[in-house]
Amino acid sequence: IDPCMGSGHILVYMFDVLVKIYEAYGYSARDAVKSIVENNLYGLDIDDRAAQLAYFAVMMKARQYDRRFFSRGIQPHVYAIAESNHVDSFALEYFCNGDANLKKAMDTIISELHDAKEYGSILNVTPQDWDALYARFAEIKEDIHISREAALRELLPLVQVAEALAQKYDVVVTNPPYMGSSGMSAKLSDYVKKNYPDSKSDLFSCFIEHGNGMIKRNRFNCMVTMQSWMFLSSFEKMREKTLQTKTI
Repeated sequence: IDPCMGSGHILVYMFDVLVKIYEAYGYSARDAVKSIVENNLYGLDIDDRAAQLAYFAVMMKARQYDRRFFSRGIQPHVYAIAESNHVDSFALEYFCNGDANLKKAMDTIISELHDAKEYGSILNVTPQDWDALYARFAEIKEDIHISREAALRELLPLVQVAEALAQKYDVVVTNPPYMGSSGMSAKLSDYVKKNYPDSKSDLFSCFIEHGNGMIKRNRFNCMVTMQSWMFLSSFEKMREKTLQTKTI
């Protein structure tokens, strides 16, 4: 995953790397592309236009290797972070359809993605039964209910973003945003103080810490960062924790 993908440069480069790996294992280019888009690449950004560009870049890279890719109906896991501030209550009720488990999952997602554009990929999101949620979306796609369009338009992006934020990865690679605590909004400042007390001095250091939490055990968190976290006293606790728990 690139959790701050911008217009997708890292994803596109990684696509080429992954194709080479697949071909070394005997996959055809077409099968490699399908598997890469479905299983191996994830991207998030708070900027809607950047996410559109990244989506376009990944789709064009896929077509470079498989000329019929556009006709296969495969969608990349490249998303603009969606926030849940104005969810249609009728669409939510229709989607949950009286199912207590779906209601509980959606309530959690909606709560955790409130003001998500403010916080971006440093949000901590609870894992849910994603298969059950997507099965319900598949159901309503065939429906003719008046709230169907609103549910697909408003709720599906929330679930996709929540899943991307909640699951664990083999590799996190990104160029994180830089913002000292003095430049943060009140909401963002409060959030990082509460959730990232050891790295709260800058947004990039919060992303380093969060990236460590996004990976599976013994996997890789790779970030293009400034070097200030290596020597400034404000990052001392972060350094200690990193040295005790990670291999650089």
